[in-house]
Amino acid sequence: MQTQPTRSATVRAMFLVLAGSIGMQAGAAISISLFADLGAAGTSGLRMLIAAVIMLVLFRPRLRGRTRDEWLGIVLYGAAMAAMNQLLYQAIDRLPLGVATTLDFLGPCMVAFFASRRLREGLLAIAAFAGVVLMAGFGGPFDPIGIIWGLLAGASFAGYTVLAPRIGHSDGGLQSVALSLAVAGVLTLPFSLPVITVATLPQWGLLALSALIGTALAVSVDTVAGRLTSARILGVFFAFDPVVGTIVGVLFLDQILTPTALVGILLVVVAGAAIVWLAGRNQAAVGPDRPTAAPATESLEVERKYEVAADSEIPSAAAFTAVDLGVGAPETHVMHARYYDTPDGALARQAVAMRVREGGSDEGWHVKAKGAGGTRELHWPLADEMPQGLVDALRTWIGDAAEHVQPIAELHTERRIVRLVDPAGIEVVELADDRVRASDLRAGSGAGRVDRAWREWEAELMPGADETWLDRVGTVLEQAGAYASPSSAKIARATGTLVSLAAAKGAPAEVIAQLQEMDRVDQAAARRLST
Repeated sequence: MQTQPTRSATVRAMFLVLAGSIGMQAGAAISISLFADLGAAGTSGLRMLIAAVIMLVLFRPRLRGRTRDEWLGIVLYGAAMAAMNQLLYQAIDRLPLGVATTLDFLGPCMVAFFASRRLREGLLAIAAFAGVVLMAGFGGPFDPIGIIWGLLAGASFAGYTVLAPRIGHSDGGLQSVALSLAVAGVLTLPFSLPVITVATLPQWGLLALSALIGTALAVSVDTVAGRLTSARILGVFFAFDPVVGTIVGVLFLDQILTPTALVGILLVVVAGAAIVWLAGRNQAAVGPDRPTAAPATESLEVERKYEVAADSEIPSAAAFTAVDLGVGAPETHVMHARYYDTPDGALARQAVAMRVREGGSDEGWHVKAKGAGGTRELHWPLADEMPQGLVDALRTWIGDAAEHVQPIAELHTERRIVRLVDPAGIEVVELADDRVRASDLRAGSGAGRVDRAWREWEAELMPGADETWLDRVGTVLEQAGAYASPSSAKIARATGTLVSLAAAKGAPAEVIAQLQEMDRVDQAAARRLST
């Protein structure tokens, strides 16, 4: 398990957003040279189309097996990108790059302001508005239509800011980004199709470069940054855009701004960043008192979970020797966990699992979110009360519903761990054999409560190991009768939702029937253990 402080993840997110900002503003500077021949709308549309093709080729996203919520997020993110780029390019066609991107930045900071509704943020909003007045009224003259386009672009940027963490934390990751770009490319076809035959070969080259660094790269790093940090901090980092836009405009486009306009830009950037930051702090302050002293640690788990029958036996050492793996000494842990969600399952819909666990080497409060590169896990030390930092993290997925999570299941697990080593004796995979007893708490206690008992195996990649070792382990486990789980969290089996998850992912009928029978056996096993 690779663990680093959340602060480290935030710093990485900052540099990612900065890289995306440089790419976006450089791409805009390249595109401005094409406006005379292709128009602002046509240039933006062709850029989006090329970026979509690049991302689809690179990530080859799957279409089947996605939930309705996933598709909704993908389509909305694509619509936000299409609108933001089209409107921003209309503003850039009429305004200096730094002014246009400053107006654009008003979007995310206003989202934070309206979510907060406090006097301090109100004063900062007035300061930001004063900055816009300085730019538009005294720092110009600037085209009023361009200012309107910039403000509309900001409204789209607000949606983009809210949706970036949602897509970043989703199961699809950058594959979902590729599909969102495809949606944006389709939505902007009315602008790109008329100029496809107009663009010359050198212009296609410039469009491809602008699409690569200004769209494909920018939205990818923004989405990865959204996986590493919260929407609040991401909104602060988007303050890079007007700063970088101003620098690029002055250095490469000969756009000279008056001192008054520069003061206006500075006011918007500082006030906007402060609004976003303070809004998040105020949201944290409204909840009940919770422990805040111990920071979270973050890890990225690359693991595979396998469903097995209750009487299954873990493969012998000889079976692993056949795939060049040795077996280390076993360890045994007893763990008790309580899982949480909202009454309507908001965390489950976001593919997020939350628990507090006693026992084992990593007891404490955990939040796990499945992503394209593995499972992102946040961990807080064990405490009687839910850490405030955990609630703040949940808000990035489910908003204010984070204050209303409640216990939905309890699990008692006897875990036997062996570490598998390569021919050089280096540990490459940790294999866990779990015997689990679970109680579904959603129906309350007494006769209505559903209990389950089962066995399952988890294979987790050790830090620095090649993922092909998981393939070898998987082959051995499947030969022993195991099959890959449709869920990465025990909570799905504990609450009997494996069948619906598998159906949503397009599993064949025989797998659905197998899971239904397994749930029946799990409940029967729990009844036998309770007698």
